[in-house]
Amino acid sequence: MEFEDTSEGARKVSVLIVDDSLVFRRFLSDIFAEFKNIRIVGEAQNGIEALDMVLKTSPDVILLDMEMPLMDGMTALQHLMIHRPIPTIMFSSLTEEGTARCFDTLKNGAVDFVSKDFIFQKNLLTEHKKQLLEKVYKAAALKMTARDPISSTPPPKVSPVTEVLQRVVFCEECGSREVVTLNPGQVAQTTTCSQCGDVIEVAGFTHEQYRRNSFISVLGGGKGCFANLLSIIPQMQPDMGGAVLVIIHEEVESVDNFTEYLNAISAMKVVRVQEGMSIEGGSCYVFSGEDYMSIKPYSAQMTLQRVEKGSVKGGPIDIVMASVGTLFKTKASAIILSGDVTDGDKGMAIMLKYGGGFGVLDPSECYCKKLSQHILSSLDITQTLTLAAISERIKKNHYEGKYDGVAGGL
Repeated sequence: MEFEDTSEGARKVSVLIVDDSLVFRRFLSDIFAEFKNIRIVGEAQNGIEALDMVLKTSPDVILLDMEMPLMDGMTALQHLMIHRPIPTIMFSSLTEEGTARCFDTLKNGAVDFVSKDFIFQKNLLTEHKKQLLEKVYKAAALKMTARDPISSTPPPKVSPVTEVLQRVVFCEECGSREVVTLNPGQVAQTTTCSQCGDVIEVAGFTHEQYRRNSFISVLGGGKGCFANLLSIIPQMQPDMGGAVLVIIHEEVESVDNFTEYLNAISAMKVVRVQEGMSIEGGSCYVFSGEDYMSIKPYSAQMTLQRVEKGSVKGGPIDIVMASVGTLFKTKASAIILSGDVTDGDKGMAIMLKYGGGFGVLDPSECYCKKLSQHILSSLDITQTLTLAAISERIKKNHYEGKYDGVAGGL
């Protein structure tokens, strides 16, 4: 029996299934056979066959298994994204969603990741079928661009600059003056007084330097924004000044895991927010959709303070953008990425009111378009930016310490 598709963007979509398991290939084929707008144009049992089938069938979407013989899914994905970028949904029986290996697939160009465990959840199978269909339609509507194999590799962590520090200390025994040379990273060391021979303890110092908040960029997203952020944050350098604040409407555990992963591949320090934490320049701070916090000045620092969920209008993206826009004015910007929520329009409106920058990722590059379309319609914005343009504008704003007033963008 065929069903009339009512999913987002219901249209004719061609799909290539790549999996070494005949059982799983048949399982997926049977699911899509129920929907007349989905057409299976081919099957392959390893990455080598998949690359050949892509040339023969030109599918709209590829469903690609990670664990296969001859050429695994990750290797095939990397080849595809360089030479023939096609929206690809990765499957795995060994890797769970929201883990480092899952984020590896997104970093290498996959648009989504699905654990095969759903085939054993018989009581939820109907719901999983519906979700899989929606994923395929969303993927088919996504604009893909080829990835440069060189620039796709994230920059390494910046090593501390080798430097020495001279410190003046005084002997408590005889009061004589001594000049001591310390190396970066030393917690403490001792020296001997040249006059009386007494041992003098010298406190060390760390190589981390204070970076002021010359500019703040606030990025908000939801489903699909993990992949966006993996293209943006690893390009940022700690010396560009200011801080980047990221609010992600995803499960808290996934946001926690993603923060740890993003920190590992980024030159900029990436940390999960906590109430009372100070915002320091040269760092990226990650909020989940459950973190209702605002930025407030405290002494000489900008700190995070929790806001009661029902005490203000708007979501977590609204709250962060509003507080940053009010405090930093033209030295701040608001950026909307992929997402399936409605949030951020109130906060961005305040950011614009005080002269801050703004940017909305082109819906054609959003895996989930609901958030960007909500912002565009709510604020009557017509101009959007590509993912590459957003990265460049963020870097420009931070290095210059201001929003330059370019119309329709950051």
